[in-house]
Amino acid sequence: MIQIRGVSKSFGGTTVLDGLDLDIPRRSVVTIIGPSGSGKSTLLRILDYLEHADSGTVDFGDGPIDLTTTKTAEIRKVRSKIGFVFQNYNLFLNKTALQNVAEPLVYSKGIKPDEARKIAAEQLDRVGLADFRDRYPSTLSGGQQQRVGIARAVALSPELLVLDEPTSALDPEMVNGVLEVIKQLGKEGMTMLMVTHEMRFAYEASNQVVFIEGGHVIEQGDPKQIFEHPHEQRTAEFLSSTNNVLLIPAAQA
Repeated sequence: MIQIRGVSKSFGGTTVLDGLDLDIPRRSVVTIIGPSGSGKSTLLRILDYLEHADSGTVDFGDGPIDLTTTKTAEIRKVRSKIGFVFQNYNLFLNKTALQNVAEPLVYSKGIKPDEARKIAAEQLDRVGLADFRDRYPSTLSGGQQQRVGIARAVALSPELLVLDEPTSALDPEMVNGVLEVIKQLGKEGMTMLMVTHEMRFAYEASNQVVFIEGGHVIEQGDPKQIFEHPHEQRTAEFLSSTNNVLLIPAAQA
């Protein structure tokens, strides 16, 4: 179990996260949903020290680590356990797909270049890009670039794969390929924490769905319970507002 405890964050006078707690079971997919501004992406960025928390800890099973720390050793310890998939891919434009995946293995993990290239090739094959390893990002579609980003994160063998709205920057026709890759990783037992606006995908791919608003967890449960029989009125209201066909039972409940 990965435990997140007491995470708070304010921007100016606005509280975005307010003492949030969250458990992520190993080998499960936990998906966070909620309205814009509810703190979803901020939480993910805090976990990788891309955003500074006001309070909070994360525990991967070997003791809690302070999410407010500025100690390089502690930050590296957490980052070594997390693979992060960004909204906008964050690839090096002057590197090939293979180099984008291999070089973090060399510089972050200390793996020899030949072995790193072998691992990178395997991961690109895993996401359906075996024939694109020598292509530069500018020659790849958005969906292909995001799959390179996923391969890069997975190649690091993280304890937790974090995905921040991985399809939000994609054209609609590119979304399904990326979602299928993520779905397959979940089936293979990858522990994942994801933020998405793709409600059907959250329903189909998640073991747990968490509805967040106002910096708090409003409701958490398995997808069927959350989407079809939400316990909280606010959850039902939010889901109904998405106009997703999955949510008709919730709207009638």
